[in-house]
Amino acid sequence: MAYWYSVYTIDKKIIQGTIDATSERMAEDALYRAGYHRVLKLREISPSLNLRRLLPSLFGVKTQQVIDFSHQLAALIEAGIPILTALQLLEEQAPSAALRKILKGLARDLQEGNSLSQALSRYPQVFSDIYCQMIRASEATGNLEVALKRMAGYLETEKAAAKRVGHALIYPAVVLLMAFGVFILLTTIVLPSLTRLYTSLGAELPWITKLLLVMGNFSRDYKFYFIGGLGALIILVFGYIRLPAGKLTLDKLILKIPLISAISTQRSIGRFCQTASMLLKAGLPMPQIMNIATKTVGNIIIRQALEEVGGKLVQGRSLSQSMAKNSVFPHLLIEMANIGEMTGTLDTTLVKIADYYERRVEQSIHAMISVIEPALIVVVGLVVAFMGASMITPLYSILRSLH
Repeated sequence: MAYWYSVYTIDKKIIQGTIDATSERMAEDALYRAGYHRVLKLREISPSLNLRRLLPSLFGVKTQQVIDFSHQLAALIEAGIPILTALQLLEEQAPSAALRKILKGLARDLQEGNSLSQALSRYPQVFSDIYCQMIRASEATGNLEVALKRMAGYLETEKAAAKRVGHALIYPAVVLLMAFGVFILLTTIVLPSLTRLYTSLGAELPWITKLLLVMGNFSRDYKFYFIGGLGALIILVFGYIRLPAGKLTLDKLILKIPLISAISTQRSIGRFCQTASMLLKAGLPMPQIMNIATKTVGNIIIRQALEEVGGKLVQGRSLSQSMAKNSVFPHLLIEMANIGEMTGTLDTTLVKIADYYERRVEQSIHAMISVIEPALIVVVGLVVAFMGASMITPLYSILRSLH
């Protein structure tokens, strides 16, 4: 959503404009990160009913566009082109109106004297806190193009990992959907016709056929109630999961389910290590890195454990010592972090850990699919056998009557 703001700068100027953020607090934080001294006014702009707001994923800036922008801006800077000119060139060839609008805003902020990191922080829905922190650190060290390439690589890794998980879940979803569709088709169309035929021939329907008929009649006569009830249940479940208590309950449950627990833990640790390594190479201090990298972890339980580690780092403890006190972190992670700290190569060690856990995630997903596939075959086989028996069994009654 968009917010209109009025801010007071350090050089005693009042600047007004708009900023996109998911909440008023995030908008205010983004303005302070952009370097504005005081927020005078901040209000939400009343949204108009249009497809752009109803379907932001279709009309917003996609991850691939941010990756391409990072690569292109890095190449232009390496070629000696000033940042402002590079942004104006990229604006002209932007693939979407949403990205073109953001690039125009970035160029305007740079013309007003803001740094690139300050300008980027005005668009938290497109450029994450990690992205802005990396750019801010590179501006201090003078290697902006290196930071842009690292962020592009980081985003590519994140996108590829999410894509692999999505592809792995397609097959089970398709099989279950097809099985459900066949069940509905047979119980509502095929079985009633066969039942009328059996009844006309004087066959006595067995209990298994009667049960299937009851299920078919229910789904046909009360389909709108069933669909409405199912929709309401889904809305309630997803609504509860979006609440802090619901998200905490779900994350606790995930960590107790075999295979899924391993995938969630490995994915969270791998993402944390990847982010922390990148920020270490940018020269950020470890307490600040923990504060940023912890936000990339989706599971609340693991995130809370990392927040405790960050608090112990402020007290002067090392990363490995802080992690050793919590059973959430695998022993391998603690030992590798300890080696990296002793040898002064924590950044490269964290990259190796991230790569290792990324491979483990893939292996765990394949293991989960290898378990799901035979289980689905058994379930579908039982359903087919149940339905086949309900249709064939009345034939025996007809044959007995003929004899």
